[in-house]
Amino acid sequence: MSADDNLMTALNQYFVSSGEKQKLLTLLKARLAETSWNDNYYAHCRDTMQDRKGDFTLDELIKETSDYGKSTVNESIKKELLVLIKKFLTDTVSTTTASDQQ
Repeated sequence: MSADDNLMTALNQYFVSSGEKQKLLTLLKARLAETSWNDNYYAHCRDTMQDRKGDFTLDELIKETSDYGKSTVNESIKKELLVLIKKFLTDTVSTTTASDQQ
């Protein structure tokens, strides 16, 4: 494994163990509910299932509707989460760098 891979693995582990990932997922769910994204995506999935009128798996439904789902997330939600993720990374790296220098 390269140094970059090790760094990414360590950051990901800390992202999960610190509770930050769960906090951001909770925020994302709340923001999506506030904008009725859940209802719209559910309706799109229901329409897709009715249009197909055949047997298909959940994996096939997800594959067919995921691009729609991603594209309909409000830009302000994406930006808010991106800012919070960048802040987490900046804080983590600056804390690690400060403790390494001592």
